[in-house]
Amino acid sequence: MKIVYALALAAAPLAACAPAAGRGTSQPTPSAVAPLLRLEDRREYDPAVFQAALASPSAPLRRRAALAAGRIRDPRSIAPLGALLSDADTAVVATAAFALGQIGDTAAVPLLAPLADPARIAVAPTVVGEAAYALGKIRHPQARAALERLLTDAPREGAGVREAVGMALLAIWRQGRPTPVDAIAPWLRSADPEIRWRAAYALARRAEPRATAALFPHVGDADPLVRSFAARGLTGPMADSSGIGRTAAQDALVRIIANDGAYEPRINALRSLGTFPGPRTLAVLSAVAGVPRNEHESIAALESIQRLGRDAASAATLLGEIAQSNSRPVFIRQTALAALADVDSTRAADVARGLETSPEWRLRAAAVRALVEAEGPSNNRLMTFAADPDPRIGAAAIEQALTAAGDSVGPLRDLLMAGLAHRDAIVRTNALAGLARLADPATLPAVLDAYQRAQTDTLNDAALAAVDAVAAIDKKQPGAAARFLARFPRSGDYLVRQRVNAAWGDTLTGAWGAPLPIETNRSPADYERMAEVERRGIRRATIVTSRGDIHLELFGGDAPQTVNSFLSLAANGFFDGQEWPRVVPNFVIQGGDPRGDTSGGPGYVIRDELNRNLYLRGTLGMALSGPDTGGSQWFVTHSPQPHLDATYTVFGRVVRGMEVADRLLPGDRIIRIRENR
Repeated sequence: MKIVYALALAAAPLAACAPAAGRGTSQPTPSAVAPLLRLEDRREYDPAVFQAALASPSAPLRRRAALAAGRIRDPRSIAPLGALLSDADTAVVATAAFALGQIGDTAAVPLLAPLADPARIAVAPTVVGEAAYALGKIRHPQARAALERLLTDAPREGAGVREAVGMALLAIWRQGRPTPVDAIAPWLRSADPEIRWRAAYALARRAEPRATAALFPHVGDADPLVRSFAARGLTGPMADSSGIGRTAAQDALVRIIANDGAYEPRINALRSLGTFPGPRTLAVLSAVAGVPRNEHESIAALESIQRLGRDAASAATLLGEIAQSNSRPVFIRQTALAALADVDSTRAADVARGLETSPEWRLRAAAVRALVEAEGPSNNRLMTFAADPDPRIGAAAIEQALTAAGDSVGPLRDLLMAGLAHRDAIVRTNALAGLARLADPATLPAVLDAYQRAQTDTLNDAALAAVDAVAAIDKKQPGAAARFLARFPRSGDYLVRQRVNAAWGDTLTGAWGAPLPIETNRSPADYERMAEVERRGIRRATIVTSRGDIHLELFGGDAPQTVNSFLSLAANGFFDGQEWPRVVPNFVIQGGDPRGDTSGGPGYVIRDELNRNLYLRGTLGMALSGPDTGGSQWFVTHSPQPHLDATYTVFGRVVRGMEVADRLLPGDRIIRIRENR
């Protein structure tokens, strides 16, 4: 998946709750937790194991079983989880509510709605908040009504309001349009800044005129997060349809860019300003891109110029100068060239010809993309680009050629077939993606051979892409799937099995069987050791970067498999010397990719360990390409990102060094990561 703003420690109670006093509050033994970890890891629901754990006299074991049920997401667990909603221990109740939200079945709505009761806020705020959050994840009229009632009738201040209302505000936007502005907007006037920014986020998350009109008066709020979300909502189309007017909205954004002392509002204002074509916008964006306060603002300005496309033609000279400037960071130059390609493709091609032999692979990749975009898929050098000694260049060339080709991929056939012979799995993956679009039955033998070759890859990307290509061919000429199944035995990779099942469904029961449970090849002793990691709880580590140190607190109690994998890779030097492959200002920095282009991994995947921790500033999360695809890539959030909550595993947070994270750019280095013992 991501200001020197406080780490939002005041919001921590929203992610935890104190158990009620009573029996059975000691931590369960590793031997008691290990069977749950095994089932969780296998994505297997065993009613007998769960019935015993959910009925245990140990409240922590009941809570742990509820969390495991939510991660497995088997609808058979809805009834026993519903029974836990009347548990004497509030931590158990809150976790059961969270788990029901993760399962996402509408059958849970009548169970959860009574808990989202404003009258319960003072006595059980965390339960109310978790029930509200779970309702947000289940789109249903009754769920929407319960959330609106909670936000409308809740007391404006007092004990528990932050915990309950704060979670309801993070949930309500998930119910879709129309946004219930009348229920949300009053919370923008709360005395609690934590409540205000959550209300602003809820209104900004989906572009709607009434929501934008409600946000506009708060662009000058005392809290930088409120200002940032208000700025996010002030796009050109919304300024028109909300009645604010483009001039007033643009004036507000320019003031934030020029005068705001905080990072988040300036970045969001730069992004929104890119939806206001015209000379004034270009003057502001060009000034920031040319002489930025910090490089993240330069990135945001360049990307907004790119969004303007040919309306930003007058900025082409500046973009070319930045792209060719040896004094600017490589990623800034790369971003400038990408913007120039959309603003003036002919000039971008001229600049790219001077960069395609650069020793910096990022600049070469950007140059190749610009040349292919300018010259189209008929570019007679595509074969040369695709065969570059650096496979990242070849992968970029094929990807850009497919983008430029649109629906007409026929002219790329020779390029795609040649790509299947490449040594690099990602080049082959991109070639197979093109062949899936071509869907030519004549390519089936080559696609099947590509799947065979992918069995020796450390990454599964090419195998997955080959399945997609076979499925596309089978739709055009039935029989391709039968040939695939006749040639290849059931894959040991559960992600491949899931892809095959998604393509052909129950018709494959006899050939490959169900994709779940997952064969993990772990012994009972392995799960006891994992349970011991969970029991141990907090671990600590330091990321030493080329710009300074980032100190982490790792949540072994919430994500033992993820923490164990991260620390094992770190101890083996896996991260040493890697580039930061991705930085999105005011969103995330992403690391852990041995390739440097966000396509790499450790050669294995781990299951998601979704939990109740929220994505606040400095949260450490696991990057994914789909559910249960975690590996070595992870990210740190620059600011709160509620849309990531309970979707990407949270396994730690930054406790010191966020100012370093605010400076990092792609191409900067991770020198090493080590556990602090």
